[in-house]
Amino acid sequence: MLENISTKLRPYLPLFLRLGLGFIFFWSGLSKIVSPESAIGVCTNRGEAIDLVSSLDPTAFVWVQSYLELFLGAALLLGLWVRLSALVGVIVFLLFFVILDFALVWKNIGLLSAALALLASESDKFSLDSYFKKRRVVELRN
Repeated sequence: MLENISTKLRPYLPLFLRLGLGFIFFWSGLSKIVSPESAIGVCTNRGEAIDLVSSLDPTAFVWVQSYLELFLGAALLLGLWVRLSALVGVIVFLLFFVILDFALVWKNIGLLSAALALLASESDKFSLDSYFKKRRVVELRN
């Protein structure tokens, strides 16, 4: 029975990964834009960041991070530039592991794994990437 469910859901795995990761990025970016002081507090008050982050202007760092996460989230939710967005997500998570204290970012290991899986997967049929790919094929045939 579980094997049957697994077989039926397998084609939708990239969709689930894309929507889940997209929602997390979008929500994280939006929350930092709406309330930047909470994210800035991580950079300045708690001392978790190493010298590289502390030498940057915390407001600028949070601003760039917020809009990057919002853009990545929107792109993933729409299914646009999925592999590129997943690659950028992988880079962001790896940078967090290097720059920030592990106690702050350890829970991102699952998100890093999801981004890697999405990077390795094919586009799902509900993504804008798939739609544009099909349109290009049709245009090339005509």
